[in-house]
Amino acid sequence: MKLPGTATQEENIYIAMGKLNIQPGQAFLDIGCGSGAISLAASRYTDRIYGIDRREEAVQICRARAPGEFFLGEAAAVLSDLPQIDRCFIGGTRGINEFFPMLLEKAAPGCIIVADLARIGIAARVAEMMKEAGIFQELIQIHIARGYTLGGDIALKPVNPIFMVIGKC
Repeated sequence: MKLPGTATQEENIYIAMGKLNIQPGQAFLDIGCGSGAISLAASRYTDRIYGIDRREEAVQICRARAPGEFFLGEAAAVLSDLPQIDRCFIGGTRGINEFFPMLLEKAAPGCIIVADLARIGIAARVAEMMKEAGIFQELIQIHIARGYTLGGDIALKPVNPIFMVIGKC
């Protein structure tokens, strides 16, 4: 099933996992868990996986695909019911003005937050929110190009760039 939104590219998942540096036993939260690809990748490092998505079909897919607890609803409404969070991936930013302060309250000392964003405007906004909270670490832009055959040779077709904003509490 194709969900609306931008699917996280496989290469971005590897980069996100490296930036998150998830350790065994840490609580990992996937906001906007979508297809479950990020939660599935995180489950290689910890068995404490939580996901939130506002789309019922996304929550169903995650429950079928990845171990963990997945919740249907807006992040701001669900966060209060979760334990302290050690690592967080933000793949969905709808309602971020409401849920980001709550996420910071749930964040354990040393919590790493990685936001994966397709648009520069929201990347700048998330970076500013992290700066205001005193947790901003870096903003990176990721370019992926995939090879294809062209005239008996190989050419590269670019994939839309992604912005990754990283913070540490």
